[in-house]
Amino acid sequence: MKNAYWFALAAGALAVAFLVKSPYMAFAMYAFLLLIALANLSSLAWLAGLDCERSITHTTLQQGEDTDVEITVKNTRGWPIPWIFFEDYHPADFPRRGDNKRIAILMPGRSVTIRYTLTCPRRGYHRIGPLLMESGDLFGLQKRFRTGERQEYVAVLPTVAYIETFNISAKRPQGPVRISNRVYADPTRINNIREYVPGDPLNTIHWKATARTGTLHVKTHDPSSVQGGTLILDLHEDSYVPEEKEQRMELAITTTASIAYLLQMSGEQVGMITNARDAAEVARYEVAKQEALSRMEADQSVLGEDETTRISPLSVATARSPIQAMRIIENLARVLPGRGLDAERMVLSEFRRLPRDAALLPVVPQVTESLALTLASMKESGFNVTVFLIKHQKGYEEAARLLAPYDIHVFHIEHEWNLHEISPAKIGQ
Repeated sequence: MKNAYWFALAAGALAVAFLVKSPYMAFAMYAFLLLIALANLSSLAWLAGLDCERSITHTTLQQGEDTDVEITVKNTRGWPIPWIFFEDYHPADFPRRGDNKRIAILMPGRSVTIRYTLTCPRRGYHRIGPLLMESGDLFGLQKRFRTGERQEYVAVLPTVAYIETFNISAKRPQGPVRISNRVYADPTRINNIREYVPGDPLNTIHWKATARTGTLHVKTHDPSSVQGGTLILDLHEDSYVPEEKEQRMELAITTTASIAYLLQMSGEQVGMITNARDAAEVARYEVAKQEALSRMEADQSVLGEDETTRISPLSVATARSPIQAMRIIENLARVLPGRGLDAERMVLSEFRRLPRDAALLPVVPQVTESLALTLASMKESGFNVTVFLIKHQKGYEEAARLLAPYDIHVFHIEHEWNLHEISPAKIGQ
């Protein structure tokens, strides 16, 4: 647009020179047009031969930790670049040590390096980059901007409350336990031997006792124990009222991460489903090279991400593993508020895949009548259910009223320190 303006102006002046029959004015306009063309070609050439490489020391961090960023730009063309300005994008609220900007002269085959350190203060999946490069001609008539073709992301993990008093083993000691909720028979836990009756499965026949007595005998087993839980995190945008919305969502994420860690440390199985969006699904790691004639246009070309169309819940399968909690916490680092399934439909959509030998542990901002009925039906079908309601006093009173008839306990989490006051005897009841 700027080039067109200069060419139109020069062409108009050249027409006037012919009308007034001024050869000196015409010669000046020819020289000016040549100058504009050279400025345009030189600014294009100087930005065309640049290779950019980026490295980050840590891509997964705790809140408050640092990561070092290094960007190297090399001039791969056979001509020098008289001046070039670099600026690397990063979240504006991240404290920085070192400079992410630099101006330099780049000779053929030479490179320039930018180094700085970022402190990551908040949970999330944050973009670092791309690099913005600015150059122009020696006369100041033309400036061009170009963005790099790669950007990196760092995952900042949520807060985990390391709760010493939350001792799962106080209620369910590690190892085999006997419980009243008979879900499935555990073939590893033989309870007794009795005579065969029609209808007994053939795989329960005790062949040694049968051979010794001459009569068919079968093994009976204790039921499998209900240990651990599947966390159900509701991050649907419409479930949270505008007041303290972001703070309540972060508290819900902290609650989910803390319980996941504590269940793992107690040797129990743990999993998670959530209706949140995954920031990694919309992240653009490789980006198209963008060129612009203004800084505003260049800035706009690197803002924003795509929108995910996923509706199915984000999940980590329930399992007993020494790294299970870290899988959940790393997923929680990337979650964003979603607009897909609400909590009720999320539970119903995952019903068939939920393990019956793990309690359901919904972490929700509110309990509606329909959600209460859904959780009640889950309990009647054999699940143990415990609800964690996030920072809503009136909602807590309503949730307790709706769930009391079904003997479903509700924990009210108003602050992070409330996690230290959770009674383990109430979990999974």
